[in-house]
Amino acid sequence: MKIFPFTALLPGAVALLLGPQPARALPGPAPLEAALTHEENVLIGPVAPPSADTTLMTPALDMNAPLWGLNGAGWNALSWGRTADSSLRLTDWRHVFDIAALGAFDVPLRDDPAERTNILLSAQAVDNVTVAPGMEFSFNAEVGERTPERGYQDGLMFDQGHVIRGTGGGICLVATGLYNAALHAGLAITERHPHSGLVSYAAPGCDAGIVYGQEDFKFRNTTGRPLVIRAVPEEDHVAVRLFGHTPPPGRQVIVKPISLSTIPYAVVTKTDPTLPPGGSVVDQKPRSGYDVVLARFWTQNGRVVRREIVTRERRAPRNKVVRVAPPVVVPAPALPDPLTDLLLPGLASPAAPLPAGAAPSVEGEHKVRPYTSVTP
Repeated sequence: MKIFPFTALLPGAVALLLGPQPARALPGPAPLEAALTHEENVLIGPVAPPSADTTLMTPALDMNAPLWGLNGAGWNALSWGRTADSSLRLTDWRHVFDIAALGAFDVPLRDDPAERTNILLSAQAVDNVTVAPGMEFSFNAEVGERTPERGYQDGLMFDQGHVIRGTGGGICLVATGLYNAALHAGLAITERHPHSGLVSYAAPGCDAGIVYGQEDFKFRNTTGRPLVIRAVPEEDHVAVRLFGHTPPPGRQVIVKPISLSTIPYAVVTKTDPTLPPGGSVVDQKPRSGYDVVLARFWTQNGRVVRREIVTRERRAPRNKVVRVAPPVVVPAPALPDPLTDLLLPGLASPAAPLPAGAAPSVEGEHKVRPYTSVTP
């Protein structure tokens, strides 16, 4: 379910008037990306808390839409207004709405244009989605079918462990971002599938593959309070965040492998007669496989109060495949024939060179007397 986005707000000119509360100036917080109110009343917007003494501006939006804030003893609807009263102090929205980023993951925007398009489309589909307490979030239900008619392009994806191009390739990075954010938020993971190949953008056991109609990523909001998903494009990544009410002090969720071993890859060579002598080409870059047991721990003041095994996985390595040129064949030198050498000495095996000035001689030679005529 989409919630009311404040996309038309003037940057740095939005504030909430809290009524007759004591003035207080807070240190400058980081820009706020979302805000949750009491129960199911949700307020969200890409806005930063204004500093003290900032003039309140009337935003260009439906003025009948109420804002909710803590005023006095309870939660009350507040109104937008304009004032130049310098005696008023503005309060950090995180103190007003009692919110926190429960889980976060930065999805890389890589160089492939089709992959970037698919990532941004799927991120837009899940951005500003609220997940009510007890509700199950479904990635496929929110993003919908990935078709060319909806703008999805042929990006990189896995098919039986091989990298191919297919419509919507790249959206798994957004699903992986939500999976990691949900893990660290302590939410119940109700469906998740690993890729059929090894990925470089997530740790072992921390990726999420998606196939529309077959494989989904789902989680259930087990916090008892509403959650808001933000998926905001930045220069080189999409910032995926899950916002909810601030957890109790000292509470922490840790996700880490309790067992991890590497499976080395092999080098596979193939002969390619089209390559020049001595040439080689790497057809597939290698990546080591792994055996992993991923666990999640809930701690309170440094003491483990709950633990669970998230997944046990074995991923085969991706071998290095190299095409090489055929070996150059060099004729072997002729070997002497023992029989020829015996019958015709010096013919089968070439004689050693003679010293300078030496006359050749033949083994077994016999002297022949010159012929003379004898008169009987």
